[in-house]
Order: sequence, then C-alpha cells, then structure tokens
Amino acid sequence: MNWLQNSTILAIGFLLSQLLIAAKTHHRLIEYFLLHSRSTTAGLLTGTLFLSYALSVFFSNTVVVLVMLPVVRKMLGVFPNPEKRKQLVALFYCALIFGANTGGMASMTGSPLNIAAVGFAEFQAFPGTERLTFFTWLLAGVPLSFLLMLAARWILLKNTPAGLEPRVLPAHLETGSVLPRKPLVFFAGNIALIVVLTAAQFLLSPPPVVSSLNPVDLAFILYLVLVLFFSFLYPRKVRTVRNTVVNVVFLLLFLAAFPLILASKTLEQIETRLRIPTQKTCALLDRVTLQMINAVWRKLFGESFDSLSIHNFNSHLSINRIILEIPWFGLLLMVCTALLLFLILSLGDNPATPERDGILFILFQDFSSRIASLAGNPTLLFSVIGISTIFATELLNNTTVLLLLSPAILAIEPVFPTEQLLLLLVITVSASGAYMSPIATPVNALAFGGLEKLSIKTVLRLGLFMNLVAALMISGSFILLSHVL
Repeated sequence: MNWLQNSTILAIGFLLSQLLIAAKTHHRLIEYFLLHSRSTTAGLLTGTLFLSYALSVFFSNTVVVLVMLPVVRKMLGVFPNPEKRKQLVALFYCALIFGANTGGMASMTGSPLNIAAVGFAEFQAFPGTERLTFFTWLLAGVPLSFLLMLAARWILLKNTPAGLEPRVLPAHLETGSVLPRKPLVFFAGNIALIVVLTAAQFLLSPPPVVSSLNPVDLAFILYLVLVLFFSFLYPRKVRTVRNTVVNVVFLLLFLAAFPLILASKTLEQIETRLRIPTQKTCALLDRVTLQMINAVWRKLFGESFDSLSIHNFNSHLSINRIILEIPWFGLLLMVCTALLLFLILSLGDNPATPERDGILFILFQDFSSRIASLAGNPTLLFSVIGISTIFATELLNNTTVLLLLSPAILAIEPVFPTEQLLLLLVITVSASGAYMSPIATPVNALAFGGLEKLSIKTVLRLGLFMNLVAALMISGSFILLSHVL
C-alpha cells in the first residue's frame, strides 16, 4: 500500500523538519558551513548552492528557500557595494533556486509536486507504480540531481565576474563554529530508517498480514505514532505522568480550536496582503478561542494562557505554533488557483458526455498523442516531452503543467509496459527543472520576492543554460531507465 507509506513519509518528514527548526539546527548548520567554506565569491556561491540542494533532498524545497533567504541576504551584506551589484544578487538568487529545485528532484518528499505525481500514478494504477518508493526514487534521483548540481556550479562560477570579493564574514557567525552533531545524528538515523523500510518494501514485496496491510505498512504506522508521541506528548524535561497529561490536553485543545484559529490567521494575512480591514473580526475570534481554551485549562490545571502563541515548553513541539506559522493566505491562493484552473480546464466540458473532456484537456491529449506517434521510440519521446515541459513551465508554472499533461498521458497507447509511469515522472521532474522564470516554480517565486535589485538579464541567461542542461540530463536518465525497466 504505497500511498499509505508515502503519506506517512511526508508527515514524518514534516515533523522531523519542525523538530530541527525548533532546535535551531538549520541556522547552526548554515553558519558552521559558512565559517568553514572559502570566504570567496566562488566559495559562498558554492556554499549556497550545496546547502539549498542538500536540505531540499530531505525537506520540501519551498521550506528550504524560506530558511535560506535570510542567510543569502546576510551573505550579500559582506560584499562591498560593487558596480555590478545587480549581477551579484542574481548570482546568489540562481545559486539558491538551482540548488533547491535540483534537490527537490532527488527524493519523493523534496517537492510537493513529486507526491502529487505519485498519487496520480497510484490512482490510475500505472504499471510499475508498485516499485515506486522513497528508496527507489532516491536510487535514481540522487545521482541525476547531484550531477545536475555540479553542472549548476560550473555555470555559476563561469559567469562570476572578477573583482567581487567579500569582506570578512561577520563576527557573530562564530556561534556556529560547532557542528550540531546530536540533531544531525537524530535526523540521519530517521532518514536511514525510512530508506531501510522502503528498501524492504521494494526488495521483499511482503504479502498482507492484517487486512490489506503488509509488515512494512504496519511498521510505518507504528513509526508515525512514535514520532507523533515524541513530538507532541513525550515530556521534554521532567518525565512524569502529569506532564504527559498536560501535553495531551494541550494538543487536544488546540486541535479542537483549529477551525477558529484557521479563520483568524487567514483573515489576518488577507488584511496584510490585500489591505482589507479584518482586524476587529480577528481580535474577536482570537478572544473567543482563548476564552474557550482557558476555560478548560484553568479548570484542569489552575492556570491560564495570555495568548494563543504561548509555547508549550513541556513538549518538543507546540502544535499551536505550527498552526500559527503556516502561511494560510498562500494556501488560500493555491486553492483559489486550483479552482480557477479547474474551471479553465473544464471549458467545453459537457456533463451529458462524461467520457469527453474539456477543450484544453483534449488539446493536450491530442498534442501528447501526436508526439508519441511521431517519436516512435523512447529516446525521441522523452527528449521532446522533457524539453517541452521545462519551457512550458516557464510560462504556466509547474503545477499547471502537471495538471494539464498528467491526464494527457492517459491518451497515449503505451509501447512498453512502464511508459505511462515514466512519462509522468519525466513531466514531474522536468517541471522542477525550470530555472528561468520567477513564476516557473514556487521556489523561484519565493526567492525572487525575497531578494531585491537583481539582474533579470543574468537570471534569464543562466536559467536558459540550466534549462538546456536539465532537459538533456533528465531525458537521458529516463531513456536509460526505460531500457532497464
């Protein structure tokens, strides 16, 4: 039951990232790397590229960009004000998005697009999907993405102008001189366990033992329960039954209050972004929510909270802090965009003829079928699909391209058994390989919005080089996979 394992891996990966962020491990790791890297422009660009790549292999690449943006701005501050300031900012922007997008290709959890593609493949029951696990994705994704990262480094350094050397790094970075070994060992151990479990699923294909669940499924369920318990319920310091009960009540209260908190935070972010006055409504919702929580908490423990953002220092993670820090406005925009796309894709869709899709779906299905019939062999087919996807993503963003092209795959009559699955993966991976346009991927958009005064000309030029290299390497990799499978 791969969908269960993939969902569990996604949830565990999110919780692990929250645990490391709560311990400030990412800041300590970044500062350690910066202190021990060469204090040159080439060294700092390489450091930015490598860190954004390495973190994106295991964390969602959009989260990595948000974490790395303050670091990049800090690094830009160590340079004197050069004449080619815009070009310098563009180089660091490219290092950040090249690393994050490329790292997102390496693992199933590196990009939300990967999980969506796997879900679609399982829903359509494409042949070969049962062999698509976190482990097998790593086997193919890490070598491809690492080579692509090396190509990105070469492109960056070849386009770095001379005479842009930084000053000495700020003294405050000395706090990161000690490598955070314990959190890294904890994280590495969890990743190793996930790899072992998914490898067991791939190599052994164990039969079901309880209903439709096999031993690996049961192990993942137990693993998730233990991670949840450690994150939210297990007392961090004084391990007593009372403290465990405190954590349980804290978790349940804020989960029960989730709808009110969601409404309040969404309205608050709408006011910030759109200047629509919602302050009074937000204050009312927060006050009602706090009163409800305090009514229970005061009765049980004789205490009360001053605000909803109170940190539960008795547990490793505070559920309310996670809820409050989620960008709900961004998620609202994603939902609205998805609805708009659905309406656009439904143009010409007649409910009386459910077997016939809308105009755009038919257009892309015909286009895909024509390419498949003209290609005639995997080499040409994967090359054309890879290049088309990468450059289409520059205009439509990767989520739209995946939504449009995924159903079109169904119209292709497969020449070999796993062709439809490999085509879906070509589209998914290629959609993360769009490096030119700021709207191509969420990574590009976040990084573009977080850095000011960068040279668009430099971004487009370097992005074009990376697009061509990515198209060549991605299509080549899948041509090899088609022969292996």
